[in-house]
Amino acid sequence: MKTLLLLLCPLFAISQIPTQEEEEKQSSFDYYLANPLNINLVTQIELQSSLLFSAEQITSFLAFRKQIGSFQSILELQTIPTWDLEFLRRIQDFVVCNPTNPSWWKPSSSEHQILFKTDWTAETKKGFTEPDLRSKTRYVGDRTNQILRYRGQLNTNLRVGFLVQKDAGEKNLSDFSSGFIEFKSKGILEKVILGDFVNQWGQGLVQAGGFSLGKSFESIKATQKFNLGGLAYSSSVEYGYYRGVNTTLKMTEFLRVQAFASYRNLDATTGADSLGQKYLRSRVEDGFHRTASEISHIDAMQEKTAGMTLIYSSLILPLILQFNTVWTHWSLQKPAGLGYKKKEWSGDELKNYSIHIQYPYRNIRLVGEIAYSGGQQFAILQSGATSISKKMDLSYLIRFYSAGYFSPKSNGLSENSENLNEMGLFLGHSYQINKQWKLSSYFDYFRFPEPKFRVNESNTFGWEILSRVIWEKRHAARGFIQGKWTRKENQDLLQISLDGHYLKVKSWDFHLRAMASKLGSEIGYLVLQDTKWDKGKWTIQGRIAYLNTPSYDTRNYAYEPGVPYSFLLPAYAGKALKTNLVMAFQWKREIQLAAKWARITYYDRTEIGSGLDLIQGSKKTDVTLQILYKMP
Repeated sequence: MKTLLLLLCPLFAISQIPTQEEEEKQSSFDYYLANPLNINLVTQIELQSSLLFSAEQITSFLAFRKQIGSFQSILELQTIPTWDLEFLRRIQDFVVCNPTNPSWWKPSSSEHQILFKTDWTAETKKGFTEPDLRSKTRYVGDRTNQILRYRGQLNTNLRVGFLVQKDAGEKNLSDFSSGFIEFKSKGILEKVILGDFVNQWGQGLVQAGGFSLGKSFESIKATQKFNLGGLAYSSSVEYGYYRGVNTTLKMTEFLRVQAFASYRNLDATTGADSLGQKYLRSRVEDGFHRTASEISHIDAMQEKTAGMTLIYSSLILPLILQFNTVWTHWSLQKPAGLGYKKKEWSGDELKNYSIHIQYPYRNIRLVGEIAYSGGQQFAILQSGATSISKKMDLSYLIRFYSAGYFSPKSNGLSENSENLNEMGLFLGHSYQINKQWKLSSYFDYFRFPEPKFRVNESNTFGWEILSRVIWEKRHAARGFIQGKWTRKENQDLLQISLDGHYLKVKSWDFHLRAMASKLGSEIGYLVLQDTKWDKGKWTIQGRIAYLNTPSYDTRNYAYEPGVPYSFLLPAYAGKALKTNLVMAFQWKREIQLAAKWARITYYDRTEIGSGLDLIQGSKKTDVTLQILYKMP
């Protein structure tokens, strides 16, 4: 095996704009901004999975809450050991204190949030032009994307939310709708969700609906998932969730039971055999209903699902055992696959089972899950994480996924997009060199026992190595340099990133990033500069980015600033200059207005996109407007 040697040197630059670790956590943080943690009901697992708190801070918090019973004010957090004022300022937007309310149906300290966002492309796409002799197919709706979302915390126990949304080209704002009512308490009936929800069970081999970092330089979090149970869902993503009822019962101090039932209509393309019997060709998960063809896919297949998990927490040992089972039935049969897909699951009914175990041995946190999906098809994942010293953390993860394993909601750590036809070993390392310097690395080896997409051979393999050195001078500056080497399908992809921040200079922030990717003889690079001004009621942020990649294979990814509560991680590919400007204004206490203007100008093409999304010209301009109303 070749050796990759990275000469690591510091880069100093500027800002509080989310990059570095915050970039990979941004999606999770956006969720908790919209759904703050109630300090009277939040559990240890929820604190751990939020990525906001250290293990020491969680232990101190739980011990303090147990001592006082319940919080009456958010200000009481100041008295918790290890929770200093700087930390409290960082988390103040992610936590709330709703005192316990004996009458769960009565409003108490209610909070309501209504958000409306619309965006569109200024240039005309082909789908919005008049039909011509070559093509009569056009979009049925206007060019705007629109989202209307409501979230309300009526009291400590009761939370509600709903969302309606349309994509550009769709006709009605209610093209997609989602909603939930969630009840939580400290009694036997611990949680009930009516409406839309997801589940996060064990390590995600059967049910994985929560936020996951995937492979990350933060290797401890990448290899350890937490059982969050049922989670209310109101995302604008139109697939990957259940609709029905989800209930959690706290039977005793050591036993919890969660059960759910769901019925959903799904979009799909269908076919018919020689006898006229319908079968499934493919699931349609993009949520687009813009043309007559796409509209014909609506509700073409029905899905019935029921599941249950038993969670045993030993009162003597630090042991947690979890037993999971899920039954799913579809109205259409998936036929047996051909070629590399011939070993994949087929049928119209599926039963998934798994056992999950969590056991800290000395200072090693061991977790594992083994899952079964019928036909002797298994998925196995086992990981461990430990602190060798105050400065050094180590982690590992071993995985094996059969070629025929299938669970529609699984999302264990994997090189493939699905948890099948893979075995691998992930090793992570983090070392705090001193107060200012930190080194984080991981090595991931993966093997594919059977042929896969674009690979006809069996037992192909590859690896991925990442190393990041972080420098930070508290309250002054921080930066990192990162190298990544991916070997797959007999190709080597080398990537390097340099990023830096200077912290606030009065009301100004500045940020600089440079990235490069090399695949064979191709080299693609990206250089971007962010500037942010934040004073009083106004926040203005701008970016200018230059990208130059010979093809999409050498693309680079970077977090892109957007209006509040939005998360963008686009691929930068082609030869172009991209600029954007984001403005937010706090109008009165309850209302926030925000707008974004973004333009990309290509120098290597005269048309952008394809099909009905084709734009004639080298420029694409996107405009976003958002209004947020908060009512205490």
